[in-house]
Amino acid sequence: MKKLKYIAVFLICGATFGCVKLDIPPVNVLQDQDVFTNDAGVMAYMAALYSRMPIEDFKYSTVEGTQGFNTWNIINSLSINTGENANRNNGGFTDPARGYWGEAYGVIRQANNLIQNLPKYSTVLSPDKVGRWVGEAHFIRAYTYFALVKRYGGVPIVTEVQNYDGGDVSPLQVPRSSEEACYDFIGQDLDYAITNMRPASENSGRANKNIAAAFKSRVMLFAGSIARYGTPYSPKGVMITGIPAAKANEYFKAAFDAAKSVEGVYSLYKKKWSATDKVATADNYADLFLDKTSTETIFSKGYSYPEAVHSWDAVNAPPHLTSTYGDRFCPTLDFVELFDGLPKNAKGQLNTLNPDGSYKVFNNVGELWENCEPRLRGTALLPGQKFKDGFVDIRRGTFIEAVDPATPIKKFYPDEDKTAYSRLQWYKDNVKESSDWKPTGQVAITLSTGEKVYPAGLDGPTSTNGATVTGFCGRKYMDPALPSAATALHRSIQTWIEMRYAEVLLNRAEAALELAQNGGTVPGVDLMQDAFNSINAIRERAGATLLTAPTDLAAGASIPKEQGGYVLAPNRGLQIIRIERRKELAFENKLYWDMKRWRTFDQEVNARTWRKCNPFLFAKGADPVTIDYVEGKYIFDCRFDERNSAFTFQVRMYYEPIPGGELTKNPQLVQNSGY
Repeated sequence: MKKLKYIAVFLICGATFGCVKLDIPPVNVLQDQDVFTNDAGVMAYMAALYSRMPIEDFKYSTVEGTQGFNTWNIINSLSINTGENANRNNGGFTDPARGYWGEAYGVIRQANNLIQNLPKYSTVLSPDKVGRWVGEAHFIRAYTYFALVKRYGGVPIVTEVQNYDGGDVSPLQVPRSSEEACYDFIGQDLDYAITNMRPASENSGRANKNIAAAFKSRVMLFAGSIARYGTPYSPKGVMITGIPAAKANEYFKAAFDAAKSVEGVYSLYKKKWSATDKVATADNYADLFLDKTSTETIFSKGYSYPEAVHSWDAVNAPPHLTSTYGDRFCPTLDFVELFDGLPKNAKGQLNTLNPDGSYKVFNNVGELWENCEPRLRGTALLPGQKFKDGFVDIRRGTFIEAVDPATPIKKFYPDEDKTAYSRLQWYKDNVKESSDWKPTGQVAITLSTGEKVYPAGLDGPTSTNGATVTGFCGRKYMDPALPSAATALHRSIQTWIEMRYAEVLLNRAEAALELAQNGGTVPGVDLMQDAFNSINAIRERAGATLLTAPTDLAAGASIPKEQGGYVLAPNRGLQIIRIERRKELAFENKLYWDMKRWRTFDQEVNARTWRKCNPFLFAKGADPVTIDYVEGKYIFDCRFDERNSAFTFQVRMYYEPIPGGELTKNPQLVQNSGY
């Protein structure tokens, strides 16, 4: 009876595999014969495996949690390091090396046990079910090995359950395999899963052959990039980091084939999409992360209240639209400038100035953004944008009524100048700002009409670098139906989409272009045309400007940094694809790993200070329609982050250090270069 109780608890958590603390003894307490002799026992075992998968979701942090996983505190996210995001708690690069090693091999051991022993029970279980369960275990093992290899390079490949009998420990001390061998092993595991699993999952959150194929496109793309752009490191004769360059096309072809194999199985989410309605297109993009019936979702991790929750909304909502925390999701101006439809200067940066260097005056806070690519509004919250039960009320300060919008105002400081506004006397005399974003902490400006406005709005930025520190807030994954008063820690239940079809199309396009530009072929496929079609499918759904022809992806010169091309790539075609990945997959914990596999991180993020866009309201003529929306004229000042925070990615960080304790336990392990 006790065994059945343990199994029942497993099954409850396994419905969405969101639970982590499972009320069940480990495998060495419940023996195989207790678990593998009935369907319920095996399903419980699988639920435990799924719950331990290293999915970098709403609860993944660079500073907290169990080796980075399962923490509410996502203030230190991977997107802070890439320049997608900024917040007031992070003033520099946070090394995300959290020592994910022992937990990984625990998952691998559990998968190995099922792979090794479940087939012995085929006489009491359906052989078909046994084959599928073993296929799922191969998928989970491959997923976990990829989490290791993308962090450390080559790692020990362990395929059987290791047991220590108290004697000689050396047979258990497995050396590191080459990075190439590890990727080949992962590919073999995924091929096994593809062959032995069904096309569709029986339950949400479980793997199937198409999920395995989609994931293979990610893994093989990573391997191809390491081969093409990585630097080999071969201590003791084994290339533990890096892959021979000659292998690149082989991996890129595997990525392309895997991506193409799921064509027609999934599709881009377009329920509200409209070619003529930008608002609908923006809402469509935002909705795809909240709609559990989306045809785009491939593999996901579910949450439910109260047993499995996260805190995405509370931590990240605009300050005045949450009951606690908030303002830790602030897209940088560098990120915003990647999108189409914004006025740009010769440097490829947002242009808010007249030809004479004075600020352009906008008739309302939203005018600057009217023609932007709709996907931007679906990803970020721009000043004045409607959200939840209010408006995003962003401004850095308010000009006193004596300042006439018709009188030109020269830019406060040159773009590259990091001097504080308070050093400028004219600014001090004519701009009201606040050190607090809350109404109770601000000295309201009383207009000549008798109405009042708050100098820093209700969402900042404040003079002390509080609230939104970039001039933008985040929208992706935010739940608009969650009332502000209920936006508290441990109350969010959005599903994390670990893999979606847009990523597969981007994988396909990148693999196709890497092949086309480097002598690779796929029988019967025009690779340039295929890459073009995949990118345009993404761009059409986004409401972006479509590419005109496959030649747009040709290997011409990249746009240089001084013209806004800070997204580095060997040529313009690959630069277009890398920009598209940045926009489409932003804040999904993907770009950090992309920049590592492209080997551009140390060049793009080298003493880098992110940029912001500060709105300023003119009190003259202002009309506070609601407490968080003021009609009136605005200027926008683009500048470096006022904290002058500098971010640097060190070359050695392309691989993480193997935890010291593991080196002590296993002298066969060789540490990575630079540590």
